[in-house]
Amino acid sequence: LIYHNYVIPAAVLSVCFVQLVLLKDKKKLFTLYSLGYEPESAAVPPGGGAVAVGGADGKVRLYTVQGNTLKDDGKVLEVQGPVTDMSYSQDGAFLAVTDEKKVITVFTVADGYTSEFYGHHAKVVCLSWSPDNEHFATGGMDMMLYVWTVSDPDKRIKIPDAHRLHHVSGLTWLNTNTLVTTSHDACVKQWTLRI
Repeated sequence: LIYHNYVIPAAVLSVCFVQLVLLKDKKKLFTLYSLGYEPESAAVPPGGGAVAVGGADGKVRLYTVQGNTLKDDGKVLEVQGPVTDMSYSQDGAFLAVTDEKKVITVFTVADGYTSEFYGHHAKVVCLSWSPDNEHFATGGMDMMLYVWTVSDPDKRIKIPDAHRLHHVSGLTWLNTNTLVTTSHDACVKQWTLRI
């Protein structure tokens, strides 16, 4: 059962129930078993030299890509609850992590500094970075869409009932002012934002 796929240049990392699988040219290069935790989500920064894997235990483990395998860096980042989604900013400077406790934690890659963002009333399930690397958007089970500002956790755009019939299940930026959201309500919506 494959939950998520993440692109590493010329390869794909699949996060499965109890394992990580690296695929290249439709062939399995390796599998990491017996991780000691349940992986839920992963993120690959631009350039693909590293992988962050978020677990059901509320921890993010950092790996380095070495040839056809992953090396555990021994570094662990902690968030408030089980990880639901995560993504590196497009410049690789930040790693944003969402969790089941409704908290978004943004880590500065260079020094590990953290900022926490609050506002959702139910589990946050998706996030995406703006091309400007200063803003990111999150969607949750509360049917809310938020656009956050990295430099000021209190500054946000809140769009309640972004999808009235179901939660926001996916989102992506087309440019710095245009965001697209999807939902299980069978709708795709495009939002023009003034940031």
